[in-house]
Amino acid sequence: MIPFADTNWLVAAYLPRRDEGRARITERFTDKRRRCPWRLSPLVYLEARNVFGHAEGGPHGKAWQRLSADLGGLLQLETMDWLQVQQRAFALSERYSHKAKLGSFDLAIIAHAGLCGATHFLCFDTNSCARALAAAERMQVWPPLVEADKAKLAALRH
Repeated sequence: MIPFADTNWLVAAYLPRRDEGRARITERFTDKRRRCPWRLSPLVYLEARNVFGHAEGGPHGKAWQRLSADLGGLLQLETMDWLQVQQRAFALSERYSHKAKLGSFDLAIIAHAGLCGATHFLCFDTNSCARALAAAERMQVWPPLVEADKAKLAALRH
């Protein structure tokens, strides 16, 4: 199993007061898979730095410090060859962009996840097509797809 985490998954795991229900989901996932570190794209890490700084009112909050301490343990920051990610994102765009509205950042993250061999995509964002795109690319999405995701996935597969 190779889980690949999106920014909102990190927010749920490290800033649990924002959404306790999501925090419990990240805890249960981790408890069952202690030896499976979450892979991170530098793109997700960059976005998390921004989100955590804003959420904690400064760059050195406790949640960010906990996340930083987990690098090399629970969190594995993947290397990224931008040209490869760009080429893979372009290929995904050619395959799917005419079928659904895809965010450029989501395309890049899913492209990088695929290049890293991710088998699971850890993401709560049901407003974008990221979860559906990951599923279309044969990744298991956690938490499981909801009806809105399934409709987007059907459009991508059409």
